[in-house]
Amino acid sequence: MHHRLVVAGIVAAIAMPASAASTLHQAFERAVARNAEVQGLQARTEEARARAAAARSFTPAPPALIVGARRENPLIDPRRGAAEYEAELEIPFWLPGQKAAAGVSAQALEGSFRLGADAVAWTVAGAVREQVWVTALEAAELAVTRRRVDTALAIEADVARRLKGGEVARGDLLQAQGEALAARIALAEVELRYRQSLTAWTALTGLDALPDSFEEIAAATGELDGHPRLVAANASVAAARADVQLAQSFRRDPPSVSLQNRADRDVATGDSFHTLRLNLRVPFATDARNRPRIAGAQATLTQAMVSEQRERAYAVADLQAAQLALATARTQFDLAQARDTTSRDALRLARRGFTLGEAPFVVVLLALTRAVDSELAFARADIGVKRAIARLNQAAGVLP
Repeated sequence: MHHRLVVAGIVAAIAMPASAASTLHQAFERAVARNAEVQGLQARTEEARARAAAARSFTPAPPALIVGARRENPLIDPRRGAAEYEAELEIPFWLPGQKAAAGVSAQALEGSFRLGADAVAWTVAGAVREQVWVTALEAAELAVTRRRVDTALAIEADVARRLKGGEVARGDLLQAQGEALAARIALAEVELRYRQSLTAWTALTGLDALPDSFEEIAAATGELDGHPRLVAANASVAAARADVQLAQSFRRDPPSVSLQNRADRDVATGDSFHTLRLNLRVPFATDARNRPRIAGAQATLTQAMVSEQRERAYAVADLQAAQLALATARTQFDLAQARDTTSRDALRLARRGFTLGEAPFVVVLLALTRAVDSELAFARADIGVKRAIARLNQAAGVLP
């Protein structure tokens, strides 16, 4: 299933060089491999499997060997007295229904931990998706700002050339130089944000750069029964229900049967006597022992069921919000694209008019500002659509 976590892929991600990820999936695997909560749940999964193996054993607890010796005080009269030697083997045994309940509980607990790790991996996927698009947005803004610097410097050079020819006033050159300086200041700020974002990406995934490919295709959204967070919530309910059955089955500690061999030897005569004794130990079932355990298991079950209902409501709401956000982002993209086209044409006409002496330089600066703003808006809208697709896939429970 799409939400299952492939352990082999995580192991491969650990061994992958820091800059080797070329896809979003590989970056996701590296982030999961670095996540302490996933590793902890995987360790708990092994613990549950060990409990399941113990539930399949012949006895509910290990057998015990009891040995002892007793002799009358030899300091009084070493030629008289008696000596006793005892060896006892105690073996606990399952009561009807206990072994099956213990096995079901261990298996349910193993599933809860394993699917819980998948749910945490889904959360990590959301963090990876968010960070990759935050960094991509900073990279897009950096590219736009660099083009702004190039354009401003080209305009400054053109104004300086025309000033030498006496075609423009010195004030126009000062304005052009001011715009070039403002563009370079903006570039420094955007470069800082980009480096900070890339540092956060490295901390999350261990990678030095973004993957070569990280755009996603919107997945078909339908039923959410396979959503990792819902699957994990259902597994928690199953584990809690199995614990209730276990508490009801183990109303008393496991009984045990023991076989004892006793040897008595008369010190004076050397005669020995051997006796065998069979013991049965049956602990009592009391309310003082059972009621807290059963009530605690029932409370855990109730909490798990409430949590499952809450997770389902959140999953449905998140999916609906993601669908609405994607539709809005696509509308904003169309508007930003039209605005960017218009602003580019306006800047081109303004520069031509200034070259021909038909428009003042202030018109060029105004057109440049609008062109930069519209290009940034278009870049953000483009990233916004792709980011909204990633969020839709995340809300639908689809891993990268």
